[in-house]
Amino acid sequence: MTDTAPRVLATTSRMPFAVDEIHKLGETGRDVTAADTFAASPGSHSRGASRHVVVPAPTQRTAEFIAAVMEVIRRERITWLLPMFEEVFYLARHRDLLRDAGGEHLELFFPDFDTLAKVHDKVAFTRFCRELGLSAAESATATTRDELRAATQMWPHWFARAAYGRGGLDVLTNTGPLAGESSIDEVTPTPDEPWLAQEYLKGVDRCSWSVVHHGEVVLHSCYEHPLTIDDRGGIVFESVDSPESLAAAQTIARELNWHGQLSFDYLVTDDGVHHMVECNPRPTAGCTLATSEEFDTALFAPSGLVVVPAGRKKMIKAAVLRDALKHPSHLRRNLAAAKGASGVYDQAKDHMPLIYSALSLQHILAYRKVLGIDRNKREELVATQFFDVLWDGSPIP
Repeated sequence: MTDTAPRVLATTSRMPFAVDEIHKLGETGRDVTAADTFAASPGSHSRGASRHVVVPAPTQRTAEFIAAVMEVIRRERITWLLPMFEEVFYLARHRDLLRDAGGEHLELFFPDFDTLAKVHDKVAFTRFCRELGLSAAESATATTRDELRAATQMWPHWFARAAYGRGGLDVLTNTGPLAGESSIDEVTPTPDEPWLAQEYLKGVDRCSWSVVHHGEVVLHSCYEHPLTIDDRGGIVFESVDSPESLAAAQTIARELNWHGQLSFDYLVTDDGVHHMVECNPRPTAGCTLATSEEFDTALFAPSGLVVVPAGRKKMIKAAVLRDALKHPSHLRRNLAAAKGASGVYDQAKDHMPLIYSALSLQHILAYRKVLGIDRNKREELVATQFFDVLWDGSPIP
């Protein structure tokens, strides 16, 4: 960490948790440069951002992206690099170049590439959890379509996911609300892009987010989703007591000597067991449940463990409203789930991200043709939001 006041570069500012963290850093008086691949990115227009920049897409234009980030680091005298999504893999692959640009005062708040890759791959992560004695659903790995079909026949109720899928995309199941939405004939597992088939477990979805310094968790929140969008990502987040999630996060963080933000998904069965589902080696919505002071202290002056107490609630209001308008029968349920929740995109004296969350839909439209996704498909919004900041396991130049 540095002795001078931090100057933060937050990348992929479109994400809701990026909007939140940028806002929080602004509230505590930090100098923040927000970056993304398009100008209308909501977090770039938060009051928390001192300035914002547009950078090339890391997925499609990696070398140009790294060069642009290096230029911002030099020009704005950045001392903290804070990735918000999967651009972290491209940054980690080129951390030596970033270090050269920023010098000894630059804090790269993310692990090395190999550490990130180990937990991002769902197949490798499941194996790793079992090695550490953490519970995970019984599973099988498939590298061909026939193997995937055979794997799903191991259980009467099953769930399958791409090793590098995210956001509730690239999933197959014969049980629950997503059953039959896609078929095995529509996917092609390969040795480089395997699929993980697992027994379908019934329970409660739970997630955690932590700030970690050199293997020690200093801030932790665990939350549930009282409301989700299209049975995928959560749009209302409520903190819960979960010593089990804290213990799991501490176990993995210490084993990997993690340095950065670290998030996990769990499936909690009726017996109280927290089954590990996947790792997101970056922030997630759990950060929205921490206060500005808690987050700032955890980043820049940690002095022990802080756990976010149960009962805090945040929501993405536009998504809650969209769901109610699209499904009028959901109105009563949505109102109950959102009761007592404050907004992520429209925080006190900081409403521009909400406006730009609508304007940023132009970014989604720009990629619709490239992706070849039909406008009526339920996953369109999620897939296009991530298109230019993903890492799918391919070699990074």
